[in-house]
Amino acid sequence: MAEETEKPNIYAVKTTTGQERIVAEIMYKQARDIGKQDDDEREPVYSIFYTTGLKGYILVEADNPGAVEELARNVPKTRGLILRVKGDINSAGTIPLKDLEKTMFPTPIATEIDKGDLVEIISGPFKNEKARVVRFDKNKNEVTIELIEAAVPIPVTVSGRDLKILKSEDEF
Repeated sequence: MAEETEKPNIYAVKTTTGQERIVAEIMYKQARDIGKQDDDEREPVYSIFYTTGLKGYILVEADNPGAVEELARNVPKTRGLILRVKGDINSAGTIPLKDLEKTMFPTPIATEIDKGDLVEIISGPFKNEKARVVRFDKNKNEVTIELIEAAVPIPVTVSGRDLKILKSEDEF
């Protein structure tokens, strides 16, 4: 009988928001311990990962959803595998790697930003402030901005990750 070689799939496990790293570490330790037992009956889990851009979820690479469900079953702060049909483990949806590329490898904002763009600061001491881009350094992913609502325009240099583009200069 020929062995069927399945390509591993990526499954999403719902977790408590903000606890992704802790849950991923616990699941990794459990998967590693299971792998050391050399139990041929258990399906292997190949990787466990999370990103800051995907809050409340951990991604697990395995051959079938049963292995993921078994691994997540006793881990605190997990809410289980994401299923299309409640109670049917075979309805677990897989996530194509192509869909995760933007989450795993985000493009630096400095590649999308231009001088004169209107941006909003999304983190840091100036959170929720609007600003205009004065200059940017694509190599360092740093952007120098001037706060719009400030009485005196002071140039502030922030990371490109801390900005959200509201309007490009050519949209004005």
